[in-house]
Parts: sequence; structure tokens; C-alpha cells
Amino acid sequence: MPATNTARRSIAMTPQLRARLQQLLDKQGKQVTEADLIRQAIREFLDRQEDIAGSKAHFRKTFQERIDALETALSFRLDILLGLVAHGLAVMLPAFTEQPITPEELVQAAIVAAARDSQVLQKQITTMHTP
Repeated sequence: MPATNTARRSIAMTPQLRARLQQLLDKQGKQVTEADLIRQAIREFLDRQEDIAGSKAHFRKTFQERIDALETALSFRLDILLGLVAHGLAVMLPAFTEQPITPEELVQAAIVAAARDSQVLQKQITTMHTP
């Protein structure tokens, strides 16, 4: 199967590999050469590598989609928990302070305090998680 503009390569192989190649060649008809079999093996190897690369790209894409979905679900659940805590505190706090407060006011106060004290909070969290 001569081709135009071909690049020549030479390879070294073990006697065992050469014997396996010869066995395959013996099973082929006279029109198939050793070079044909080697080219076919290289093509099949390269095709498999492309399939592997494609599989990795697919895995990365589906993994990212899964992470995005989990992040959305987690964010939603955290919002639910925040709402539950704020509503629960809005019911309980007036019993102690004798001042009414809405869940929205509690959340707003928490946001302001977190923004103001974020560095201190992060330091406390880090300290608590350090073995």
C-alpha cells in the first residue's frame, strides 16, 4: 500500500514481538506486507488513544456538570436551613428580648456581622479544624 509523501521510520523489536508479527503475517494473504501490518497496528493504537482522550474529555464535562448540580442543590438546601433558623429565632427571641424581630432582620444582621467579622470567623474556624 504505497503512499505519496510518506515518512520512513525504522523500529527495533524483540525476537518474541517479531515472531508474533510473523505469525500474523503468515495468516494473511501474499498481498499484505509486514509494513502493512505495522501501519495497521499503529493506526489502531492511535485510534484507541483518541478514544481515551475523548473519554477523558467526556468525563471532565460530565464531572463538572455533576459538581455544578451538587453545588446548586447544596446552595438551595443551605438557603432552606437559613430560612428555618431565621424563622425559629424570630419566634423565640422576642420571648427573651421582649422586642419583635422578623426573620429578614435576623438574616440581614447576620450578613452584616459576617462581613464585618469574616477574618475573625475564618481564624476561629481554622483554629478549630487544626489537629
